[in-house]
Formats: sequence, structure tokens, C-alpha cells
Amino acid sequence: MAEGRRGSIVKTIAGGGIGLLSLYFFLLFFRDSGNLERFLEEKTQVAFREMLWLFAYLFLCLMGFFLKRKMQNAPGKGVFLRREASGEAINRAFLSYLFLLFILPTLVFAYLHRMLLPMLVSGLWFFVLALLFRFITTGRPLQIFKDFKQFLAFLDKDFQEGTLYPLVFALPFFILQMNRSNVALDYDSLRYGLRSAYVLFPEGFFSAHGQINSVYSYPKGLELLTYSLNYLPGYGFLLSFSLWTYLVLALVFGLLLFHFQKNRKKLYLGILCFFLLSSVGNMSLTMKTDLFTLLLQLSALYFFLKGKRLQSCFLLFFSYSFKPTAVVFSTLLGIVFLFTMLLEFLGKRNTKTNTKENININANTGINSNTNHNTIQAKGEKWTSELPFVLFSLVYTGLITLRTFLITGLPFSTTFTGIFKVIGFHVNWPFNLDAHVDYSGELSFSESAFSFFRRLFSFLFYPVGEDMEHVAIAWSGVLFPLILLFALWQCFSIGRKCLPEKNSLPGGNSLLGRNSLSGREAFLCRGSGDASPWDYLPLSLSFLVIMAFSLLSFVMLWQIDGNYYILWESLALLLCFSGGNLQEKRGIILLLKAFFFFPFYLAAFLGTITTSWAGAVGFTPIDLANKGYYDHALVELENQGEKGSLPAFSEMAKNPRHHVLAFAETPECYRIPCNVQSITDVEGSGGSPGLYDSSLYFAWFLKWSDTDYVYLEQSFLHDEREERAREMLLQMTEEGIFQSPMLVEKNKILPLDGVKAFSESNGEGAEQLLLLQIRKERLEYPWEERPYPELSPEEQMEKDRILQLLSEYLQ
Repeated sequence: MAEGRRGSIVKTIAGGGIGLLSLYFFLLFFRDSGNLERFLEEKTQVAFREMLWLFAYLFLCLMGFFLKRKMQNAPGKGVFLRREASGEAINRAFLSYLFLLFILPTLVFAYLHRMLLPMLVSGLWFFVLALLFRFITTGRPLQIFKDFKQFLAFLDKDFQEGTLYPLVFALPFFILQMNRSNVALDYDSLRYGLRSAYVLFPEGFFSAHGQINSVYSYPKGLELLTYSLNYLPGYGFLLSFSLWTYLVLALVFGLLLFHFQKNRKKLYLGILCFFLLSSVGNMSLTMKTDLFTLLLQLSALYFFLKGKRLQSCFLLFFSYSFKPTAVVFSTLLGIVFLFTMLLEFLGKRNTKTNTKENININANTGINSNTNHNTIQAKGEKWTSELPFVLFSLVYTGLITLRTFLITGLPFSTTFTGIFKVIGFHVNWPFNLDAHVDYSGELSFSESAFSFFRRLFSFLFYPVGEDMEHVAIAWSGVLFPLILLFALWQCFSIGRKCLPEKNSLPGGNSLLGRNSLSGREAFLCRGSGDASPWDYLPLSLSFLVIMAFSLLSFVMLWQIDGNYYILWESLALLLCFSGGNLQEKRGIILLLKAFFFFPFYLAAFLGTITTSWAGAVGFTPIDLANKGYYDHALVELENQGEKGSLPAFSEMAKNPRHHVLAFAETPECYRIPCNVQSITDVEGSGGSPGLYDSSLYFAWFLKWSDTDYVYLEQSFLHDEREERAREMLLQMTEEGIFQSPMLVEKNKILPLDGVKAFSESNGEGAEQLLLLQIRKERLEYPWEERPYPELSPEEQMEKDRILQLLSEYLQ
């Protein structure tokens, strides 16, 4: 007892020290990362004031409910006791609470910020998909209604006991993400997630559609599931799907916590901390596949713990359809699951050989030797009931993987490319899939060690620097170092419980029973609290393995992103709150619930409101009279009108199948409603820079990509880094590749002699934009490795005119 008390004191002191250190470095990070400047911007201040109104409303509602509960529990004077209230009255009170504190503010903000209709429609589609998966996994799709009823009853009980209130503080984080979804169109989402209508099906699902960057050959499982939402007005319907995924992910996280311990206060506090992780929350603003992949991975862990082993393993296999890195992290989880099953199998064998001896010992000690019902197949359910989902995941993932293979020549476009090449796979031209290279070999051992510890410290406390830019926008926040400490402590505690000398019964008999009990029966007997160490084994091993490979990435990857580690952070949070013994966890409860909670909460809120994957700040402007959705197409027309590019924009948008190569700023050029790719896709990360080596290679690329137009912006080409692009454009003009030029300024088509150098149009003048059509028939000659034929006199005149125009345009 004294030892446990000392451990609790040490843990509390260590947690307090790390918590104070995190808060101190957060203040430095908030200042040095530019978040302070973003917070002081007018758009952020408007959003912050809106959230203050929400906090005030929630505070008044909470005070009203607390006052009502106090009056109900007060004896005498004609005031009815709470225990005398009817069940119907309590249900009505619960539904009123649910409506006032959760649904009403969400509906109001959704309407004001034009997310109401997208949330309703995408929620309906999400529900349809849930029915489909429920049918595939159980054969009983309508069972979901019964599950929802049980879920409300679960919340009703916690409402009566007053343990549900921590979730109120999670609501502002969800509403914050919802209110700014429409203004946070990030780079990656606009490259592929939001443009499935142009780059997924128009020319066949197994076609590259002329898109060369590796992101377009990523697994397209999520884009396929949400394809129907592409034809609704605005991007909000797709972004709302991510918000629903965020909510369901929190639900699965809560189910996992409830599996390990039944303390409701700790359960809702753990869910609240899940919302405080901006690394997870900021992914709900994007159409990146991180959240959906995490949902499948945590669901696989949940089903594994519930005994549905086959289904859990194929959920991990199913996740291969959504994110390239799932091949790494889901496979690691699968290996942990298989290892756990092997231990279970060996334990069962040992148990069968010692059945009689175990029965005698159990009779003497009062230990129940029945196996945990959560770790075997549910009674009445055969393993064959999981076959429909197994077949579905095989077919679905097979089709997604086949698409990547037919396009690139490899089954997984950016994962284990070196291994696949060694065993005989070849990358299809013109792809270059070596973008994510290991740079650890370029450093010495001492340099690698220093880089690792610097990155680890930066990731945990101070994500500032060139290699931390993508961490800062999806950072786990000030809470994660504390969570990581208690997660590691939990692993250490579980390990100690497994030691024979630490598990003795009062009578002197070993709880491990090493002289008589063996295998899984003995292992189960060591448990304490609401879950046995056997239940903790998959979670603990998963956490340690994922942590090891996450730390390894600090050494291997040139650029690390905050979203790479959301599985590690979620598993750490699960371990942190999974202990069943409240006394054992008193340190963390005091730290998070008392003095330290408000600073952590405020820091998490400030970090979230000033960061996003798109770098956008503020909310969608409030519109009191709106259609229920944000019309991105109309907004883009207005932007093009202000830019003065409407004639060129309209020409490219005539046909959504037009292939456009844009020498223009990203991600703005991706908003052109057709199959557009930037030159950055070609020469940048994930592209194939070798195509710039000669005009012949570039002509091959234009033929392969079936490019219809080349779109030029002076401001982009004026950058000194685009010198090679300017040279290539002139070389292509010399070969007679371009025709039908359109020079646009201030929404007017200018005569070709009206071109001005960029220095003249810069500043107060409007930028000139140039649209060139590709003469496709001429690209047949370099493709077939034949010399270009002579141009006709008319074509020669047009070529000379375009060459002069382009030369002056690029000055």
C-alpha cells in the first residue's frame, strides 16, 4: 500500500513538472510560430468572440441544470425528490438537456455559417453507409436503431448521475471546426479529395486521367465512398463527411475506454481530452483520409477486444484502401493482434493439459477460471458470420490496389517501393515514386542522434522550425507530453503486475500460480479492476510498437507531418485513461480536473483556433439569410472576377474533362472546375522532375497526359525559381506545340499585341493571364520518335506570333 502511495506521489509530481514545462513552452511556441499574430488578426478575433458567446450560453445552461438538480435533491418543503420523479420526466429532462446544450447551438451555428444542409445530407449518407456496413458485418442492418436507443439510455443514466457534463466542454471544439470548414480548403484536399468528379471516374476508374503526381495514385477508398457527394453544390458536403467521421471516431474511442474501465467520470474526461488533440481535430477540416483510417484502426482494436478476431484483422486490411501509410501502421497492429492470438492459443493448450489441477486450485482459492467472454467469439455467433465482411474487404481493397497497380506498376504507390522494385515490379512511365526517401543515411550517427532528440523535443513541446511546419498545423498540443507520461506509466504498471513475485494472495499463494496454473488461465487471474492484464496486452503492445515506429520516422523522414502520429496519440490517451482503479489514477485526475485543467483547456483552444491544415484563420462569414450551404462555385466566380480572369476560366470550365496544365499558384488553380494539375505536381514532391530535362520528355508528358490547355499566370512565372519553366515553354513554342492563344486582363480578351511585361502590370495594374491550346496532332511525332514535320505557312505565322507574345509575356 505504501509502495503504491509513493508511486502515486511520484507520478503526480512528475506529471505536474511535465505539465508546467508544456505550458511554458506552449507560450514560447504560440509567440514564435506566428500563432499570436494569427490570433490577433481581425478574422480570428471575430471567431473568438463568437466562441465566447457560445461559452457564455453553455455556462448559463449548465448553471440552470445544476440549480435544478440541487432543488430536486433538496429534502422537504414540498419540493419533489429526484428519486420520486417519473421515468418520463427524467427522459424529457435528458432530451431537453441534449437539445439545449448540444443540438441547438450546433444547429444555430451550422445555419449561420452555411453548414446546415451539408451536415444533414452528409449525415444521412454516413448513416446509409453505416447501415450497409452493419448489414455486411452482422446481417442485421436495422440493429443500428436498437444500438442508438441503448446509447441514449446510456447517456440518460449518466445525465441523471451528473457525470455527462465534461462533454459540454468538448462541443466548442467541434463547432469551431465546423464553423471554419468552408474557408479552410487545404492544399491536399483540393489536389484530390475534393475533386473526385474530375480525377476519379470521368475516363474510367483505372485511369490516371493524366495526373502524374503520386497523390493521384493514392488509395481512393474514401473518394469512392463519398463519390455521390461530389455532384452536390459546394465542397461543404464532402467536408461535413469528415466532421461526422470525427464524431463517430470520438464514439469509438469512448467505447474502447468503456471496455477497459467503467468509471463514467474518467470515461467522459478521456473523451474530452480526445477533442483537445488538435492533431486529430484539425484533420476534420480536410478531405484527407487520416480520420477515416484512424476510425478503422481503432474499430479493429475494439472488435479484437470483443472477440471478433477475423473481423478486426480484415478491418485493418480494409484500411489499406484509404491511406498509403496504413500499409505500415495497420500491418503493425495486425502483427500485434496475431502475436496476442498466438499467446492466447498457447495459453489454451496449457490450460487443457492442466484442467483438473486448475479446478482444484480454483475451488480452494475461489478464483473463477472461466475465460473472459470478451476474448472469445460471442455465444451463438459463428465465425462464418464474419465472412461477408471478409469478402467485401477483399474485393474492395483488391479493386483499390488494382487501380494503383495499373496506374503506377506498384500495388502501393509510396510505401515499400524499394522492396517491390527488388522483387521484380517496375514503375510505369512517367511516374517517379521515390519522393519519400530515407535521409538518415546522409547523416552520421552523432548527427542522426542529435536530429532525433531535437525532433522529439520539438514534437512534444516546441514545434517550431522548417521541419516542424507540418507538425505545428496538426500538433498534439500541450496535453500530449502528460498523456504520454501516464501511458508509459500504465505500461510499466501492467508489466509489474505480470511479475510472479508481485502477485501474491493474502494466504501466501501466488496469484500467478506458477506452480500450478499456467497459460492464459494464470494470466487472467492476475487482473485487477475492471479489465484483466490480458485485455491490456493488445493495447499496450500496440501502443509500444506504434510508438517505436513513430519515433523511427523522426530519424528516417525528411519531412514529418503531425497527422502521421494520430494513432500513436490515440493509443496513448486510451492507455492513460484505461486504468480501472480510481485511486491508482488519482494523480492524473487531480492534474486534469483541478488546477491544471483550465490552462490546458485554454492552451488547446488557442492552439486549435489559430492552426489548420489549410492555414486559414477565422470562420465563414455569418449570413442570416442563406440557402443552408456555402456556394463555393459562386465564390470562385467572384474571385476570378476580381482577378480579371473570367474569359480564360470560362473556356477551361466549358468541359469538366478538359485537361489543363497550370503554371499558376497552388492551391488556387485547383479550383478551376476541370481536370487541372499544376506544374508543381510535375516538378515538385511526388512528381517527376526528370520530365524537365529535355523538350522531348516534356512533349511525351503532354501527349501522355492528353493536355488540352496550358494556363499561365505572370506572377507565378516571374518567380526566379521558375526559370526552367520559362525555358520549357519557349522550347515548346519553338516546336509549334501551342495554338489559339488567349490573352486576358480585367476580364477582357486583349489583342496579342497588348501584352505587357510583368513589372508594368505589377502593383496597381491588373495581372495578365495567358491561355494556350495544345496542338495535339503534333505531339504524335515525338511520341512515335519521329521528327516534327514542317509547319504550314499559317501555322508558322501563328507560331511566330505566339513566340513573340510569350517572350514579351515572360519578361
